[in-house]
Amino acid sequence: MGNRKPKPKKPSDLNESDFLGIVMQLVIKVDNKGLSDKQKILVNGFRQDLTYAEIAEKNYLNSENLRKEATKKLFPLISKALTEAMKTPIEVQKTNFITLIEHWNAIDNKGISVENSFVKSKTKINIFTELKNKLSGQQQSELSPIIKSYLPDNDNANFEEIIDKIINLPDDKDLLRILFRLTQDSRINSYNRSYIEQTIQELKKPLNITDTDYNAWIAEIPAINPEPDNRENINNYLIIKIEESKSQANTSHEYKFAACFLQLNTSQSQGNNYIPLPVDSSVSKDVYTQKDITNILTKIIEDCHERGGANLNIEFFTNGKLLYTNFESWEYNCFDSLTQLKRVYFVNVRSLMRLENRYRNQPVYKNWKSRWERLTTNSIDTQTVNNSESYLCQETTLWSNLCASTQEDLEQFFKRSLKYGIPLAVGSRCHAQEAIHRTEINTLLQGIQINQLSTKVQEVRRESPDNLEDKPEHLGHHLLCFLEDPNRMPPFHYLTSQHLG
Repeated sequence: MGNRKPKPKKPSDLNESDFLGIVMQLVIKVDNKGLSDKQKILVNGFRQDLTYAEIAEKNYLNSENLRKEATKKLFPLISKALTEAMKTPIEVQKTNFITLIEHWNAIDNKGISVENSFVKSKTKINIFTELKNKLSGQQQSELSPIIKSYLPDNDNANFEEIIDKIINLPDDKDLLRILFRLTQDSRINSYNRSYIEQTIQELKKPLNITDTDYNAWIAEIPAINPEPDNRENINNYLIIKIEESKSQANTSHEYKFAACFLQLNTSQSQGNNYIPLPVDSSVSKDVYTQKDITNILTKIIEDCHERGGANLNIEFFTNGKLLYTNFESWEYNCFDSLTQLKRVYFVNVRSLMRLENRYRNQPVYKNWKSRWERLTTNSIDTQTVNNSESYLCQETTLWSNLCASTQEDLEQFFKRSLKYGIPLAVGSRCHAQEAIHRTEINTLLQGIQINQLSTKVQEVRRESPDNLEDKPEHLGHHLLCFLEDPNRMPPFHYLTSQHLG
């Protein structure tokens, strides 16, 4: 896998003389000798967000001596000065040096209560730190470009830098307005939206903002929400081909496995955009066990994110009985913890049959493409849906509800969807809950656009407990989703298990 890009430098907005002057004026309050020459060099280096090695190389000094000077003398000196000035304990480190000095400069210039301002700032930092800790790396990747759209000049900022920018907004009104806009943005799913709404409520009390004030502020906001894209709102795909091995010497399941990465926002052309994902040589072989696949998923998901895979969604292409597998509950290692795919990603299943020449050469292929085009421009209607052939063969039929009382009926209903080129089929694996789940799915999908489908399905899946024994009747344990886009046809004829070795 490729190396991660180094975090970009984030120097202070203040120039060298202004920044140094602010630090010297602060230090002189507790030590009239001020700063030594070596300490001035360190302050200027920290202002540029340089490492000790970079500061040392630039000034022909020893990096370890500079580190000792900072930790033993400079940081304690400035900590003492800020603690005395702000009437609250402050611990200065290299990581917070720029933030603390710029904050001191801002409140000192305004002549406002230093103590109250800093306590308020610390509270905001704590609340946003809690928000960051709740969000997975994938969720942060999804939110970053959306938040950037409400903040100027942040094209290269990572998630942490974006949050710092929001915290440091001079007017709390602007901060809360941005958070409110995010709760109204159709690009943000309800899972992330709930965290943002909770953050707003937690900020009100320490910032002394009443509900009346807050409601008045948001009432002034013009409607600027972007128009939703009528295509499915997905940029990147981890595409997996999985087939059960026919030569099994034992009872445990073994699979043939291949994978590729597709980044749709680079080009809509087919072929060259599909990037084969190699499996680490330590597990590369002809067939894979479930344990092997957990390790493989961990590696290739990381690979996708290193390739720029924000808004990553996962598609399993398969056939036969595997079409009804609970792939969304398969696990990968996320931050040293086994995590079900559905907790982080939208998981979709597709039929390998639709990739075969015998399917693409039949009239059904044209029916599939024309139905797909209508599905992308019309909302989903669940009022008349059924699985009869007389219904499915109609040109206006765009989706199928696969809930059935037996596994045999479920498979039969799915075959009919293939036969008539139906681009969307949603159902349940729990046949005992057929009637209830059928109604729940119809309610879930009624009137939505296709670009909302992944969010709706993922919400239901995430609401289910990790263990099937907990709430075994919950739809989220059993929800099947077959979303078949004829414009995405992976070239699996050269993506084989051997190709991954």
